[in-house]
Amino acid sequence: MSGERTLAVRARDARAAGLGGIEAVTVDEGRTRLTVTLFGPVPEGLVPANFRIDGGVVARDLRVVSAESDPGPEADPEADPDSELPGRVRLEVDRPGDISTYRLRLVRTDPFGRPGTEPLAGFDPFFASVEFTFGQDCPALVDCRPEPCGPEVFPEPVLDYLAKDYASLRRVLLERLGLTMPEWGERHAADLMITLVELLAYAGDQLSCEQDAVAAEAYLDTARLRTSVRRHVRLVDYPMHDGCAARAFVCLSADSKVTLPAGTFRFRAGGQVFEPVRAEPVTVRPAHGRIALWAWGEPEFSLPAGATAAALRDGEGEHRLRLEPGDVIVFEEVLGAATGLPADADRGHRQAVRLVGVRRSVDGLYGQHLLEVEWAAEDALGFPLRVSAVGGPRCTPLEVAVARGNAVLVEHGASRTWCGAEPERATWPQRPEGVPGCPCPPDFGCADTRGQALLPAYPPLPERFSPRVPGDGGTIPVSWTVPFPLPADVARAQAGRLDGVAGRARERLLALLHAAEEGRRPDGAALAWLTTVFGAAALRRLPMGTDPVAALRTLAARFDELLARKLARLGELACRARAGYVLRAGDEGWEIGQTWGEAESGALDPARAVLRGPAARALAPNPREALPSVEVTAVGDDAGSWLPRRDLLDCGPADRAFVGELDDDGVLGLRFGDGRAGAVPAPGSALRIRYRLGNGSAGNVGAEALDTVELCGVSGVTVRVRNPLPATGGVDPEPLAQVRRRAPGDAARRQLRAVTEADYAALAGEVPGVQQAGARLRWTGSWYEAQVAVDALGVDTAPDGLLDQVRERLYRVRRIGHEVRVGPARQVPLRLALCVEAEPSAVAGHVRAAVARVLGHGVLADGTPAFFHPDALTFATPVRVSRIVAAVAAVPGVLSVGVTALERLFEPSPDALRDGVLLLRPDEIARLDADPARPENGVLELRIGGGR
Repeated sequence: MSGERTLAVRARDARAAGLGGIEAVTVDEGRTRLTVTLFGPVPEGLVPANFRIDGGVVARDLRVVSAESDPGPEADPEADPDSELPGRVRLEVDRPGDISTYRLRLVRTDPFGRPGTEPLAGFDPFFASVEFTFGQDCPALVDCRPEPCGPEVFPEPVLDYLAKDYASLRRVLLERLGLTMPEWGERHAADLMITLVELLAYAGDQLSCEQDAVAAEAYLDTARLRTSVRRHVRLVDYPMHDGCAARAFVCLSADSKVTLPAGTFRFRAGGQVFEPVRAEPVTVRPAHGRIALWAWGEPEFSLPAGATAAALRDGEGEHRLRLEPGDVIVFEEVLGAATGLPADADRGHRQAVRLVGVRRSVDGLYGQHLLEVEWAAEDALGFPLRVSAVGGPRCTPLEVAVARGNAVLVEHGASRTWCGAEPERATWPQRPEGVPGCPCPPDFGCADTRGQALLPAYPPLPERFSPRVPGDGGTIPVSWTVPFPLPADVARAQAGRLDGVAGRARERLLALLHAAEEGRRPDGAALAWLTTVFGAAALRRLPMGTDPVAALRTLAARFDELLARKLARLGELACRARAGYVLRAGDEGWEIGQTWGEAESGALDPARAVLRGPAARALAPNPREALPSVEVTAVGDDAGSWLPRRDLLDCGPADRAFVGELDDDGVLGLRFGDGRAGAVPAPGSALRIRYRLGNGSAGNVGAEALDTVELCGVSGVTVRVRNPLPATGGVDPEPLAQVRRRAPGDAARRQLRAVTEADYAALAGEVPGVQQAGARLRWTGSWYEAQVAVDALGVDTAPDGLLDQVRERLYRVRRIGHEVRVGPARQVPLRLALCVEAEPSAVAGHVRAAVARVLGHGVLADGTPAFFHPDALTFATPVRVSRIVAAVAAVPGVLSVGVTALERLFEPSPDALRDGVLLLRPDEIARLDADPARPENGVLELRIGGGR
């Protein structure tokens, strides 16, 4: 296109008035044919004399020799009236033109039939002519665009960009004034020009300092603000932490039963305040203040290290124990086993456990009512707990250890809204109102807006409002807390409950069968449960009314067949829970209740205390998962609560969340979303900010430090408190120097993908309950298969639930194209023969028993594992003759020992006696149970000589 006219307001007005005009002119490659595009009505009877071409440098006085009209849709009565296709006229000139500028005019003819000078009738005079050129492209070395008109450009003065401080800026300004004002030479401090120069130098020094600060915050190595460093390391997925509040279990006691409503009590250790982690009522029962352990009639009795069950002495009436699954009890040694004095009790023999099972029983031999309790393996006793002993000055029976109930998990930090105090207040700013002004020119396709318009106020972007939470003047920081319970712990506990649903149903079915065999027919509740589980159609096909024993036997024998679909659904839900998805009581919980009986309906409720995970995990919070203990509530039409999150990347427009950022002064800033990533409070809404004060290592108080109960609104009650265990988990904010050192390489140190055999083994070993894992990559003919063997903690063979956890963990990190097969480790049973000579003063039978214990697979009296304990051996651990001899020789009463045989039980093996060691393959673990009832798990042959 060699010439065109942009549509403007006059063009639209001319077209609306029915006038025409030239819109554009295009030239073909031969430079002799022109296409003139018109807007408005195209007149009829156009002749070459109506077109006049003026201008040119080389080719002048061009003449149009032919004109062909294409009127367009406006002249066609059948055409679409809304069509925007213009009319065109094709012209042919007598000779090619040059690249200079020409002007094409639509004119009337003169009396002699030649082009005249008056515009053609029906055309707007402004658009009756247009400039164009016959050149197709601009020459390579010539800019065909006209030079812009503007002010004269003066050369830029020489600037010293190194002048950034006050003195250098003052010097540069004086030098510049010396060039531009040579007649001014005054340098007196009182001179007005010197004053202005110094003011400008001061302002420049301030701007330079601000520029340097902004530039420094742009990089991790130079950033000085804690907020900037936190945002930098977030880009590399490093979870910088701002500290964490300490936690502890406190045990309450009272002379009578007391119920404390939620939010009415807290505890104090000197100047440090601790509040319950969960706002829920607590019932203090006198019988739970001191619970005696049952020693089964033995004067010397201990719970071994690693124990997960105990028997508690139950009372009657008001002294009856009311413990339930989910409650926490604290085992505590209260007397010295030798002296019987409280001062000699070992304070290290204290541990909190969360109960997962409670069963009432009776010791018929002594007529003692018992409450047998169980807790999770994660809470297994870390020490042998002496329950009873004979000692003291008079050698009397002693109750060495007890259990404490009424345990409450508390956390360091004092709420600012305690006992009705008013929360902090803030007001979200109003949106800037628009100002009247002239609208912007309309673009193509936009309606023409005339008159005034409401334009955005200055500045066009609203300022991001960030409320500040100063705490107690910045001296006491805001509490940072880890959510309790963690969703991962709840989901893991739900998976465990789902794994036991089928087993509990089978046990109840067998109990009904045993009762029917004794002559007790199933009652209405039992029949309703059977109908829920197996279905009415299945029961109608069985003689439940005439022969319930036969019917129940059929159900028990075909349990897996009849409930195949329900068992598959259980496995699917358990798989989802093990992946970290928290099942909801109203959805999956309701489904389990409808398919497995009403007793299972509440098993998946996340609010149940039994699903909160082990007690040990509650006392070891991860500071990198901590969030500020702040809640923001909006008052008014936009009522609702905003809760803290690590970031707003996963937030939607309706998610009410904010990010808490701690600055260098200990003040917490709250950063809200922008309406796309996180909801924004309504403009002008009133905000109520509730938070707790108290954080860091100041909350790590010692045992027995919490000794004061503060009550609000509760009177007439007396409650005592003590913390048998010290508060732990309090961490100060991470130093910036440590963040700069760790953050760049943190991503490389974390294993997030399994590619090699070592990767699969390492990631499988991270699953709780796995002692070690081994992996091999094998080609199946079509793809690679990762064969993973698992060595579980505390057991010889890994349970199915643990294998499922490892499999699901590896499926999330496996390489694409790799299949995963997980199984237990390959056990290699051994045959070990010893010849032991006992000392003349030793009893041969005692020596035999002691040697068998040392070489067994259990736990010794001091809590150490035996030689062939499952946790003492792992993959490819060699069995050395020297270690066996050393272990047996250390047994009291052994004079000498010799190994006569050490070999694999069911396969040939190298001569271990000659080599001194029995080697195992990378996927093998040695096993020797020395159980006469199961000789396939290893055989121990002992020959004892000497002794008496």
